[in-house]
Amino acid sequence: MSTVQMRSVCLLGLILSCLLAGAVSASAAPHPLTLQQCIDIALQKNLFRTASRYSIEIAEAQHRQALSGYWPQIGAKANYAIMDQEPNFIFPSQSISMPSGTSLVMQVTNPAAPGGSVQVPLATLPVPEQNVKLMDRHNFTASLNATLPLYTGGQVGAIVRQSEQGMKAAKEEARRTDLQVVYDTTRYYYGAVLARELVQIGRDALTRMQVTLDLTENLYTKGSGKVKKTDFLRNKTVVEWLRSAVASLEGNEQLAKAALTNSMGLEWQNPVEPAAEPLPFIPSKAELRDLVSGAYRFNPDWARLDAGLAAAEAKIDEAKSGHLPKVGLFGSLTGIVNSYDKGIVTPDNKNSWMVGIGMELPLFNGLRTTGEVREAKARLEKLKQQQFLLKEGIALQVKHIFIQLITAQQQKVSSEAAAASSEENRSLNERAYQEEMVETKDVIEAQLMESLMKAQYQKTLYDNLDARANMDFVVGRQIAEIISTTLPR
Repeated sequence: MSTVQMRSVCLLGLILSCLLAGAVSASAAPHPLTLQQCIDIALQKNLFRTASRYSIEIAEAQHRQALSGYWPQIGAKANYAIMDQEPNFIFPSQSISMPSGTSLVMQVTNPAAPGGSVQVPLATLPVPEQNVKLMDRHNFTASLNATLPLYTGGQVGAIVRQSEQGMKAAKEEARRTDLQVVYDTTRYYYGAVLARELVQIGRDALTRMQVTLDLTENLYTKGSGKVKKTDFLRNKTVVEWLRSAVASLEGNEQLAKAALTNSMGLEWQNPVEPAAEPLPFIPSKAELRDLVSGAYRFNPDWARLDAGLAAAEAKIDEAKSGHLPKVGLFGSLTGIVNSYDKGIVTPDNKNSWMVGIGMELPLFNGLRTTGEVREAKARLEKLKQQQFLLKEGIALQVKHIFIQLITAQQQKVSSEAAAASSEENRSLNERAYQEEMVETKDVIEAQLMESLMKAQYQKTLYDNLDARANMDFVVGRQIAEIISTTLPR
């Protein structure tokens, strides 16, 4: 093979390698996701949400345990025992007095009497000691017992009500976790978009500043002398500073994507790429009073405290049941397997059953029940005070976010106008600089001011989105739904 052919083959192989590398890089690149797609993935894979679901299962299991108090309690017992010896009963010796009119004689030996014996009348009958066997040493016993509460003084009902409120609180806690997942994902998603926009602004500024540097160098070396070496050095310093700033912004973008990936419950090796869409501006027309009212209806923390109040009231009823009697039915069925059929294991005793009704009435327990009632009432009053504090806290939090939302919406108009003006100012200064009509510092200032105003505008858009997401999190419902429920029909 000639040298030319070998070079052709090597060149072809290099081209194929580059194409394959490009194909692999393209396939490995993350697929851009929209905000809703990120939220859907987060609600499926976020571990905090998975853990919160177990709290609901625990509360439901506790509710089923409480409901078991209404049902009969049935249990079976069985035991097989081998005793060291057969149990017995010693019947002591005794004398039985004979009733009057009863004739009982005893034959007594007397050689002097005819026949060698005589009959002696007895007033008492002596009974010797007797050893009675009760059962065989091998014994098997099985029993079936059942109890059914008829009246518990309201104790079972109070426990059931507490478990129902516990389920409600667990569901609200899970809903709070869902809201937290949605809020974090939304905030990190828009944070990643903001970081991407800032990186692009920084790169554009660096490109323009580099062009200005080239122009400054050309004017410094070939111009009329108005541009000096100090102008060139100042411009170069700004270029290098911008290059460092862009590197920092790129690092922030990677951190934002990592935070978004973590909030979605994905592995850190596969960072999420937000969709190629700019930050939207979504104005809000909701009134503060409607938002506060909506928070009292939909806020999970408020609903959990409300469930806690209901459970505390049920706890008082449970404590009061300690003063009241308990009435219930009971029954048992017993079977004994023993090889002996005398003593206490006669055929009649081997299989037996029993039913009855019982009552338990507390008379005095050292005022323990009274103390439990006082404790339950004190806990209820404490929760009521916490409810008042939470009510004021929620209203203050909603008002704070509402002010942030209104401020961001007002800043959007002015920052957008400032960004447009700064862009026009930069363009005019660049054209004037080419004709040496303005100084170098004016061009640098105009370019930096444009980048700053554009960055400020993007930050304003992000603040508006973050405030909306935070309001949805605190209220417990999206602002759009609050507005739709308050609009006149």
